[in-house]
Amino acid sequence: MLFGGKKRVEEDLDKIRFANLSTEKQEEELAEKEKKKKKIESIQFEKNDRLALIIATFSIVLPYVFTFFVVIGAVIGLLYIFLLK
Repeated sequence: MLFGGKKRVEEDLDKIRFANLSTEKQEEELAEKEKKKKKIESIQFEKNDRLALIIATFSIVLPYVFTFFVVIGAVIGLLYIFLLK
């Protein structure tokens, strides 16, 4: 609630400002919002963007996977050394 208050206030101010505009300006603003919405929706990922996302994901996930396998290997190694001696 603390952090969402500012956003809600800004949204309310935008609604009040929009309601006080003339109909022509309201139509212009709606058209502008639609253009922005279409522009955002039309963003396409290219080959290099996908590669960058894959590399970023691997750079985040692989250290944890590597650490997991090292710990499991160490546990199995210690069990092998101490239990099968």
